[in-house]
Amino acid sequence: MTLRCCLCQETFISRKLLLTHERTKHRNNKTIPHFHLLLRPSFEQLISYQDAFIILIKKRLGFNRHSVGTKRVLINVFPENVFVYLFQSEPSFRYNTVLRKYRCTFKGEVEEQRLKQILNYEHWSCRQDPITKTTGYVLFVNYEESHEVTFSWTQTKLVENNRTFQCGVVTCTFTTDSGEFVNENDEKKLQESESHITTPTTKNNQSQYRIILSRNNYS
Repeated sequence: MTLRCCLCQETFISRKLLLTHERTKHRNNKTIPHFHLLLRPSFEQLISYQDAFIILIKKRLGFNRHSVGTKRVLINVFPENVFVYLFQSEPSFRYNTVLRKYRCTFKGEVEEQRLKQILNYEHWSCRQDPITKTTGYVLFVNYEESHEVTFSWTQTKLVENNRTFQCGVVTCTFTTDSGEFVNENDEKKLQESESHITTPTTKNNQSQYRIILSRNNYS
């Protein structure tokens, strides 16, 4: 039995050869041959899975050295059409037709901002503890290198009693760190007090925080 590449129609005598072909000839493929079968997700469905990403990622963020490092979030039932809708337009979006696998990677500060739009939440990547003045956050850039956040979708199958069961599984991998944060308004007031400079009180009382010391520096 011969197998045909969905992207270029070339034929192969085994799945292994077809997989090798796709990995070498179509490694940057974005085309989804069955795209016309994927329905646009409803607004409620989209919000539900955006919220799932945010909740599960934040649960992996902590406030001490033991909570930093590479983390993984797994959603065992995730619709294919939702994943495609969220990530298809991104430059790093890739699809492997043989493995039925999607992948999308975000790296650096610019793509961190893009994820805020995709997940529809400004603060998806951090979790703050005002009592201990520390914050756990998804690390994109530090003093040494840039870090990636990767989303992937794969289809799993179970064949039993002449039936085939299928579902999509999403994995999100990222690097976390923790550090101290400071209220910039309080810091400004302290600097003004030390230099004996008086300025008008700001009308915006909303606290804004910035990382002032990464705990990685203690290692």
